Amino acid sequence: MSSLDDAIKDFFGQNEVFAELFNRFVLSENLNPTELTPVDVMPIFNKLRDYGSKLTLEKFQSMYRNLFLMKTEKLYCALLVETEMSNALPIKVCLFENGLYATEIETWNCLNDGELLPCYTVVLYLSSEHCHLRETANESPHDYSFYMIEPVNISDGMIAGLSEDLGGVLKFVKISNDFEKKQEFLTSEMYARMGDSAKRFIKCFSGSMTTQ
Repeated sequence: MSSLDDAIKDFFGQNEVFAELFNRFVLSENLNPTELTPVDVMPIFNKLRDYGSKLTLEKFQSMYRNLFLMKTEKLYCALLVETEMSNALPIKVCLFENGLYATEIETWNCLNDGELLPCYTVVLYLSSEHCHLRETANESPHDYSFYMIEPVNISDGMIAGLSEDLGGVLKFVKISNDFEKKQEFLTSEMYARMGDSAKRFIKCFSGSMTTQ
Protein backbone atom coordinates (compact mmCIF):
# COMPACT_ATOMS: atom_id res chain seq x y z
CA MET A 1 0.00 0.00 0.00
CA SER A 2 1.40 3.39 -0.97
CA SER A 3 1.67 6.30 1.43
CA LEU A 4 -1.07 8.03 -0.60
CA ASP A 5 -3.40 5.07 -0.02
CA ASP A 6 -2.64 5.29 3.71
CA ALA A 7 -3.39 9.01 3.70
CA ILE A 8 -6.65 8.46 1.81
CA LYS A 9 -7.75 5.90 4.38
CA ASP A 10 -6.76 8.10 7.32
CA PHE A 11 -8.64 11.12 5.99
CA PHE A 12 -11.70 9.86 4.11
CA GLY A 13 -12.26 7.00 6.54
CA GLN A 14 -13.23 9.48 9.24
CA ASN A 15 -16.97 9.46 9.94
CA GLU A 16 -17.15 13.25 9.95
CA VAL A 17 -15.46 13.60 6.55
CA PHE A 18 -17.44 10.71 5.07
CA ALA A 19 -20.76 12.14 6.27
CA GLU A 20 -19.94 15.64 5.03
CA LEU A 21 -19.23 14.38 1.51
CA PHE A 22 -22.56 12.60 1.30
CA ASN A 23 -24.53 15.37 3.00
CA ARG A 24 -23.19 18.14 0.77
CA PHE A 25 -23.12 16.34 -2.57
CA VAL A 26 -25.57 13.43 -2.54
CA LEU A 27 -28.20 13.08 0.16
CA SER A 28 -31.16 15.33 0.95
CA GLU A 29 -31.44 13.91 4.48
CA ASN A 30 -28.27 14.49 6.49
CA LEU A 31 -26.23 11.60 7.81
CA ASN A 32 -25.27 11.77 11.46
CA PRO A 33 -21.57 10.82 11.72
CA THR A 34 -22.16 9.15 15.08
CA GLU A 35 -24.73 6.81 13.52
CA LEU A 36 -22.43 5.54 10.76
CA THR A 37 -21.15 2.01 11.22
CA PRO A 38 -18.23 0.75 9.11
CA VAL A 39 -19.06 -2.41 7.15
CA ASP A 40 -16.49 -5.12 6.45
CA VAL A 41 -16.16 -5.50 2.66
CA MET A 42 -14.36 -8.83 2.76
CA PRO A 43 -17.61 -10.88 2.73
CA ILE A 44 -18.51 -9.04 -0.49
CA PHE A 45 -15.23 -9.99 -2.14
CA ASN A 46 -15.64 -13.59 -0.98
CA LYS A 47 -19.15 -13.69 -2.44
CA LEU A 48 -17.98 -12.33 -5.78
CA ARG A 49 -15.20 -14.90 -5.89
CA ASP A 50 -17.63 -17.70 -5.01
CA TYR A 51 -19.85 -16.63 -7.91
CA GLY A 52 -17.20 -17.91 -10.29
CA SER A 53 -15.14 -14.80 -10.85
CA LYS A 54 -11.65 -15.50 -12.15
CA LEU A 55 -10.33 -12.74 -9.89
CA THR A 56 -8.55 -13.70 -6.69
CA LEU A 57 -9.37 -12.25 -3.30
CA GLU A 58 -6.10 -10.30 -3.43
CA LYS A 59 -7.12 -8.81 -6.79
CA PHE A 60 -10.44 -7.62 -5.36
CA GLN A 61 -8.59 -6.05 -2.43
CA SER A 62 -6.31 -4.24 -4.85
CA MET A 63 -9.17 -3.09 -7.13
CA TYR A 64 -11.14 -1.67 -4.22
CA ARG A 65 -8.26 -0.67 -1.97
CA ASN A 66 -9.76 2.76 -1.34
CA LEU A 67 -13.35 1.65 -0.81
CA PHE A 68 -15.24 2.81 2.28
CA LEU A 69 -18.61 1.25 3.15
CA MET A 70 -20.78 2.65 5.93
CA LYS A 71 -24.26 1.73 7.11
CA THR A 72 -27.11 3.32 9.03
CA GLU A 73 -30.46 1.81 9.94
CA LYS A 74 -31.87 3.11 6.65
CA LEU A 75 -29.15 2.80 4.01
CA TYR A 76 -25.66 1.91 2.89
CA CYS A 77 -23.19 4.55 1.72
CA ALA A 78 -20.19 3.48 -0.33
CA LEU A 79 -17.30 5.80 -1.16
CA LEU A 80 -14.77 4.74 -3.79
CA VAL A 81 -11.77 7.07 -3.99
CA GLU A 82 -9.99 6.96 -7.35
CA THR A 83 -6.80 8.72 -8.45
CA GLU A 84 -6.86 7.24 -11.97
CA MET A 85 -9.88 6.93 -14.23
CA SER A 86 -10.91 4.03 -16.44
CA ASN A 87 -13.83 3.35 -18.76
CA ALA A 88 -14.35 0.17 -16.71
CA LEU A 89 -15.36 2.21 -13.66
CA PRO A 90 -19.15 1.68 -14.15
CA ILE A 91 -18.55 -2.07 -14.30
CA LYS A 92 -16.38 -1.87 -11.19
CA VAL A 93 -19.16 -0.10 -9.29
CA CYS A 94 -21.84 -2.47 -10.58
CA LEU A 95 -19.77 -5.50 -9.57
CA PHE A 96 -19.38 -4.14 -6.04
CA GLU A 97 -23.08 -3.38 -5.66
CA ASN A 98 -24.07 -6.83 -6.94
CA GLY A 99 -21.74 -8.38 -4.37
CA LEU A 100 -23.14 -6.17 -1.62
CA TYR A 101 -26.74 -7.19 -2.25
CA ALA A 102 -25.89 -10.85 -2.71
CA THR A 103 -24.09 -10.79 0.62
CA GLU A 104 -26.89 -8.89 2.31
CA ILE A 105 -29.49 -11.40 1.16
CA GLU A 106 -27.55 -14.54 1.99
CA THR A 107 -25.40 -13.50 4.94
CA TRP A 108 -26.44 -10.36 6.75
CA ASN A 109 -30.22 -10.55 6.17
CA CYS A 110 -30.43 -6.80 6.76
CA LEU A 111 -34.04 -6.10 5.87
CA ASN A 112 -35.92 -2.85 6.31
CA ASP A 113 -39.68 -3.42 6.31
CA GLY A 114 -39.17 -6.40 4.03
CA GLU A 115 -36.95 -4.53 1.55
CA LEU A 116 -33.21 -4.41 0.99
CA LEU A 117 -31.46 -1.32 2.25
CA PRO A 118 -30.58 1.07 -0.60
CA CYS A 119 -26.94 1.78 -1.36
CA TYR A 120 -25.68 5.19 -2.44
CA THR A 121 -22.35 4.78 -4.19
CA VAL A 122 -20.07 7.78 -4.68
CA VAL A 123 -16.88 7.89 -6.73
CA LEU A 124 -14.52 10.67 -5.65
CA TYR A 125 -12.08 11.38 -8.47
CA LEU A 126 -8.95 12.97 -7.01
CA SER A 127 -7.50 14.79 -9.99
CA SER A 128 -7.18 18.33 -11.31
CA GLU A 129 -8.23 16.99 -14.72
CA HIS A 130 -11.79 16.38 -15.89
CA CYS A 131 -12.93 12.78 -15.88
CA HIS A 132 -13.08 11.35 -19.39
CA LEU A 133 -16.33 9.56 -18.62
CA ARG A 134 -19.45 11.43 -19.68
CA GLU A 135 -20.03 14.48 -17.50
CA THR A 136 -23.70 13.50 -17.27
CA ALA A 137 -22.92 10.56 -14.97
CA ASN A 138 -25.07 11.94 -12.16
CA GLU A 139 -27.92 12.69 -14.57
CA SER A 140 -28.08 9.31 -16.32
CA PRO A 141 -29.33 6.70 -13.85
CA HIS A 142 -29.95 4.22 -16.68
CA ASP A 143 -26.26 4.23 -17.59
CA TYR A 144 -24.65 4.95 -14.23
CA SER A 145 -25.66 3.77 -10.78
CA PHE A 146 -23.26 6.03 -8.92
CA TYR A 147 -22.55 9.66 -8.16
CA MET A 148 -19.34 11.29 -9.33
CA ILE A 149 -17.58 14.00 -7.30
CA GLU A 150 -14.77 15.82 -9.09
CA PRO A 151 -12.96 18.64 -7.26
CA VAL A 152 -12.20 20.30 -10.60
CA ASN A 153 -15.95 20.82 -11.10
CA ILE A 154 -16.67 22.16 -7.60
CA SER A 155 -17.08 25.94 -7.42
CA ASP A 156 -15.00 28.03 -5.05
CA GLY A 157 -18.23 29.07 -3.35
CA MET A 158 -19.17 25.44 -2.70
CA ILE A 159 -15.70 24.69 -1.35
CA ALA A 160 -15.93 27.72 0.94
CA GLY A 161 -19.09 26.23 2.46
CA LEU A 162 -17.32 23.02 3.48
CA SER A 163 -15.32 22.39 6.63
CA GLU A 164 -11.75 23.64 6.46
CA ASP A 165 -10.34 20.10 6.30
CA LEU A 166 -12.56 18.74 3.52
CA GLY A 167 -12.75 22.07 1.71
CA GLY A 168 -8.99 22.46 1.89
CA VAL A 169 -8.33 18.96 0.58
CA LEU A 170 -10.73 19.38 -2.36
CA LYS A 171 -9.37 22.85 -3.11
CA PHE A 172 -5.79 21.58 -3.17
CA VAL A 173 -6.70 18.75 -5.54
CA LYS A 174 -8.51 21.25 -7.77
CA ILE A 175 -5.47 23.57 -8.07
CA SER A 176 -2.79 20.88 -7.95
CA ASN A 177 -1.59 21.61 -11.50
CA ASP A 178 -1.08 25.30 -10.75
CA PHE A 179 2.24 25.80 -8.95
CA GLU A 180 1.60 29.41 -7.88
CA LYS A 181 -1.87 28.67 -6.50
CA LYS A 182 -0.52 25.65 -4.62
CA GLN A 183 2.22 27.69 -2.99
CA GLU A 184 -0.25 30.40 -2.05
CA PHE A 185 -2.57 27.81 -0.51
CA LEU A 186 0.21 26.12 1.48
CA THR A 187 1.08 29.44 3.14
CA SER A 188 -2.55 30.41 3.79
CA GLU A 189 -4.34 30.62 7.15
CA MET A 190 -6.79 27.99 5.92
CA TYR A 191 -4.00 25.45 5.48
CA ALA A 192 -2.48 26.37 8.86
CA ARG A 193 -5.80 25.59 10.58
CA MET A 194 -6.29 22.22 8.89
CA GLY A 195 -5.94 19.00 10.87
CA ASP A 196 -3.02 16.59 10.71
CA SER A 197 -4.75 13.93 8.58
CA ALA A 198 -5.82 16.54 6.00
CA LYS A 199 -2.30 17.98 5.83
CA ARG A 200 -0.84 14.49 5.50
CA PHE A 201 -3.16 13.75 2.60
CA ILE A 202 -2.12 16.97 0.84
CA LYS A 203 1.56 16.13 1.33
CA CYS A 204 1.13 12.58 -0.02
CA PHE A 205 -1.07 13.68 -2.91
CA SER A 206 1.43 16.35 -3.91
CA GLY A 207 4.26 13.83 -3.66
CA SER A 208 2.41 11.32 -5.83
CA MET A 209 2.09 13.91 -8.59
CA THR A 210 5.85 14.56 -8.69
CA THR A 211 6.54 10.85 -9.23
CA GLN A 212 4.10 10.42 -12.13
